[in-house]
Amino acid sequence: MTDRLKTSMWVDAHVRTCFAADMPTFIVSKGDADRGGILLKVNAFAAGISLYEQALDFDGNKMWRQLATFDQSTEREADALIAKKRQYDSDAWVLEIEDVKGIYELDAPLSEF
Repeated sequence: MTDRLKTSMWVDAHVRTCFAADMPTFIVSKGDADRGGILLKVNAFAAGISLYEQALDFDGNKMWRQLATFDQSTEREADALIAKKRQYDSDAWVLEIEDVKGIYELDAPLSEF
């Protein structure tokens, strides 16, 4: 068994990091504190909305998978996709990041698949 950072600790640290970078971040849904997955809704306002899901590569390294991108006018569709994912995985956390300046960077590589 490998050691893994608790999801709740990662979420708390990520929220604080985003706030320090002047990006308000909100926990929309809490999941399993120890092993829950993470969904990120990055709202870049005029530049649109991106949804990301935390995943692991074949070697067990953390990565992000982009689920979809939306125009600001279709934010309800983004929320509907999140709700659908939460129905499937109720242990997942959902964070919404308000990235007005367009400076948000993921903390792990983005999957190309």
